[in-house]
Amino acid sequence: MKPGSGRRLSHEAAELENRSPNLVDAERDFAAVDNDVHEDDLPAAEIPRTPNSAPVRPDMGPPAPGPQSTNQPGSGLGLVISIAISAIVFVLAIYATGSPTTNPLPLAQTTNALFWAVATVATVGAGIGAVFADRSAARNDAGGYPNPNSTPTAWIVPVVSTVTAAILVATFHNTTMIIAGPLIAFFGNAGSLLSRDLLDDADDAAHQTATTIQALVIHSVGFLALSAIYLNKLATPTTAILAGAVAALLTAEALDRSPVTEARKLTLALLAGGAVAAAVAPLMWWPTHGWTGGAVLFVVFYCAVGIMQTALDRGDFRVRDAIEYGVVPAAAFLVLAVTA
Repeated sequence: MKPGSGRRLSHEAAELENRSPNLVDAERDFAAVDNDVHEDDLPAAEIPRTPNSAPVRPDMGPPAPGPQSTNQPGSGLGLVISIAISAIVFVLAIYATGSPTTNPLPLAQTTNALFWAVATVATVGAGIGAVFADRSAARNDAGGYPNPNSTPTAWIVPVVSTVTAAILVATFHNTTMIIAGPLIAFFGNAGSLLSRDLLDDADDAAHQTATTIQALVIHSVGFLALSAIYLNKLATPTTAILAGAVAALLTAEALDRSPVTEARKLTLALLAGGAVAAAVAPLMWWPTHGWTGGAVLFVVFYCAVGIMQTALDRGDFRVRDAIEYGVVPAAAFLVLAVTA
């Protein structure tokens, strides 16, 4: 030990012993406060992490209200199928343009077997693609199908809209339908699958919005389909069967999520189809032309579906329902009769 080192250590020890008591108390308080800070009180960016651990993402809060967008493979597949079907209808619309023949049936004046063969392929493809896309979307949900024993109805609106687009293209066979035909096919296919995805993914607050979108798609396709059938002025039995079948199918899709058994849904769908078919007979004797006849059939379809859905969902009728399904259709019939 060097000379004087012992004396220096003794001097430092004396200084430590003679420190101010206030300074010691302050250091103790600081240590106590520092020990009270926990990791839960620190921001996410300041929490110590172990090496190779994933960064902590900040809480972004609850999702915005309304139907949420989905990244399900089924949704993207449905969009691809809708575009493909629309492209086929676009080709059919170009094929149907030209000079009409003397055939009295409008949809057969510029078409042939090849046209209807391609239209049939497009219709079958729309139905199969819709069911596959709907099942693909359901497989990505945690619970899968709500009722695995239920009858699949995802194909109904895409099939009806594709057939409707082909019939309208063949009926009018003009340049306008080159644009309108593919749009009808795309709206029916994509709109149907999108509305089903929204109903599956929407919470309680957004369920009404998703239901409204589905009803808009079904009723729009129904009006176009019933009008396409009436515009061709087929024989009364044929028109009644086709119109009744379209109404029954669309009613089955509209009642798909109602809390009743499959047998009762089928019975109600057949009743709605029968109501529309029964309206065809007097309509064919009515001297009207153009879209008016389709509008009359649509009003009957709207009343039948609306009354059934109200009875199944609520179990009772209000004054508002009586106005919507009684007064409004009566006024619509009056307007159509005057303007026919």
